[in-house]
Amino acid sequence: MATLVLGLVGCGGSPTAQISGRAVFQDGSPITGAVRTITFKPTDDSPAEIRKAAQGEIDRESGAFTLFTRKRGDGVYKGKYHVLFTVLKDPNMGGLLVPEKYLAPQQTPFSVEVTEDRTDLLFELEKL
Repeated sequence: MATLVLGLVGCGGSPTAQISGRAVFQDGSPITGAVRTITFKPTDDSPAEIRKAAQGEIDRESGAFTLFTRKRGDGVYKGKYHVLFTVLKDPNMGGLLVPEKYLAPQQTPFSVEVTEDRTDLLFELEKL
């Protein structure tokens, strides 16, 4: 499983970090679809002080995203996460535009450890 480490573990400070970046298809094209979300789901061994998932919408044109836990701007609790993606053609009828592995914590190729603010994450997804 691919792992991104988001900085060095620090002492004290805020229990959350501001996390943002871009998600695109492997060929560099933007992720299209009516539904485009990224979710950080805590791993079973996450040391997160509070084990809550964080999510954000992926911008249709740029691929940019910013994650939040409860409300925009509150960030992500520091810890380990599986990175999941939901990309649907239609919000009512479904129609996945990416492989199902991106929906399942044990199958996604992406995981991260959040230890500090990051604004440069890049995820490249396969198309269906």
